[in-house]
Amino acid sequence: MSSESIHCYSVAGLSVRSELPLPELLSQKPAIYPPDVEIKLAPCPAHLPQPARSEMEAEIAGNEVLLTIEKIGRFHIRQGREILVDAAPDVQDKDLRLYLLGSAFGAIYFQRGLFPLHASVVVINEAAVAFTGDSGSGKSTMAAWMNAQGYPLLCDDVCVIRFNQAGTPLAYPAFPRLKLWKDALNAFEIDPADLQRDYARADKFHMAPTHQFWEEPVPLRHINVLQFSETNSAPCIADLSPASAVHLLRNNTYRFQYISGLGLTRSHFLDCVKLARSVNLHVLKRARDHAGLAGCQKLIEDQMQ
Repeated sequence: MSSESIHCYSVAGLSVRSELPLPELLSQKPAIYPPDVEIKLAPCPAHLPQPARSEMEAEIAGNEVLLTIEKIGRFHIRQGREILVDAAPDVQDKDLRLYLLGSAFGAIYFQRGLFPLHASVVVINEAAVAFTGDSGSGKSTMAAWMNAQGYPLLCDDVCVIRFNQAGTPLAYPAFPRLKLWKDALNAFEIDPADLQRDYARADKFHMAPTHQFWEEPVPLRHINVLQFSETNSAPCIADLSPASAVHLLRNNTYRFQYISGLGLTRSHFLDCVKLARSVNLHVLKRARDHAGLAGCQKLIEDQMQ
């Protein structure tokens, strides 16, 4: 592998050296020490020997994961340190990156003992405020609104969390972009014509943060579980009980299907308990339209005081 073919990046506090260009990631100068994660173009096996578990496109054996995506290729993720990429003929680079930076890196996070939460995060007063919830609940929309009001974006869609030596959960920066549905862009009066369309969903678009992207880890202080109210009432917020908080954290873990096969069921549950004890968890309800986003902002700002 010549130096011309090496691309260096950082994501979620990990240094990445890749034979594939990954324009979604933050570039990093080449380092003399080995990277945390290395991505290589190489043949992958059709199957893992005696996989302990198969989940959808994934086979899991020990600390290895093999993803087989029809018409895209195979991804062999090993020991949290290496991803082998075996691309299907004629696959487009953007489609290959969709699964590499999504499901393949999801396996890397678990293999390295990290906690990937399905959440979008902004920074307020040098602390992380996360928005999680079911698909379509408005995680990216809420983060985009807060970013437009001047609060730095930390990550969108996946928030990687690790605990420091003092037991404080830290949220790490990911990709400097937001993914928004067309109706959210219309509400923000943003023309999608100049934006990159999402690879997998025709009505979702990628955009750069309106304001600052935060490039350092910060303490995670609040997690807001987004839900739509049954009425068009004003936004409201309520604390979650510890039992409900643990349940919601487990359900909103990114690529949850890897946990059992990798033998992480107990450790992940304990991490959920630890996280629920370390941060403030709330349910934030709003109407389905976008008129209540300013009211949500006020509730979130009040949390931080």
